[in-house]
Amino acid sequence: MSIFFDDFQVGQIFVSPGRTFTEAEIISFAHSYDPQSMHLDRVSSEQGQFKGLIASGFHTLNIAWWLFLRLGIVEQSMKIGIGIDELRWNRPVRPGDTLTLTVEIADKSITSAEDCGRIYFAHTLKNEDLEVVMTYRSLNLIWREGFSGKSRDSQE
Repeated sequence: MSIFFDDFQVGQIFVSPGRTFTEAEIISFAHSYDPQSMHLDRVSSEQGQFKGLIASGFHTLNIAWWLFLRLGIVEQSMKIGIGIDELRWNRPVRPGDTLTLTVEIADKSITSAEDCGRIYFAHTLKNEDLEVVMTYRSLNLIWREGFSGKSRDSQE
């Protein structure tokens, strides 16, 4: 169920279900978007600095965004994304890693148009050992209820 701007509270936290990375999807993503040996070749990556195959950071970011959207909290209330700040890849993601996203409402402010507000979401992605693998902040415009043409109860 979507949450509209006025109902988000600074400090509020949401946690996603887990998502496991497979070797096949890591390699497939790398072939299409980040063709570096550490993402493509299991054998040569064993000799590299990471001592094995790792997911592209951009693949990791895509999955984190997918987990955020799957929470459903902005499904009908997000007007548009404005940007991503402070993106950090803290640890490599490997085949078999299961990642969980924690999202905290870091800040919010009303826009001059008053139909929506700005919300900074602080995203923290952790692996199954609770090690932080990536962090970033997203800035999004979130509708105020009644301005988007949708409501909490909307079935669209």
